[in-house]
Amino acid sequence: MKLFLLGLAAGFLLLFLFINLGFGSKTEQPISFNHKKHLEQGLECDSCHRYFKTQTFSGIPGVATCLECHQEAITKSAEEEKIRQFAKKGERIPWKRIYEEPDYVFFSHRRHVVLGKIPCQTCHGKMQDIERPPSKPYVRMTMNWCMGCHTENRVTNDCLACHE
Repeated sequence: MKLFLLGLAAGFLLLFLFINLGFGSKTEQPISFNHKKHLEQGLECDSCHRYFKTQTFSGIPGVATCLECHQEAITKSAEEEKIRQFAKKGERIPWKRIYEEPDYVFFSHRRHVVLGKIPCQTCHGKMQDIERPPSKPYVRMTMNWCMGCHTENRVTNDCLACHE
């Protein structure tokens, strides 16, 4: 009986670690985009994520955005060539979302970045150091996490500010 309970406890511990540390929830992107290299070239976040300053969403770069610089090969990278292959086939780049909010949560990039003056790095990490696309969120955006940030920055925690 003790062995069974010990095994059961070990199983729950492994399940807890699996869920909370994000094992198994990593997302592979269709192109291994190097944020560091692009930022070193002088590009800003809004060069590719064009809407975060003016809209509620940031925008995920499409083929046309990438082709502004990569119409012709700049490197011999197979990853760069993928952009032109998507364009040649008339396909969108099938980027996979890694940040999701429930339908009942309203989140505005413009409100946080422009009005709140919160740097992108607060939620997305030091993208200037990242050579591969993130495979999971930098932070777990739970209600407690958001409310903690609101409290720290003296912003309302009124339910209707974020929930429709």
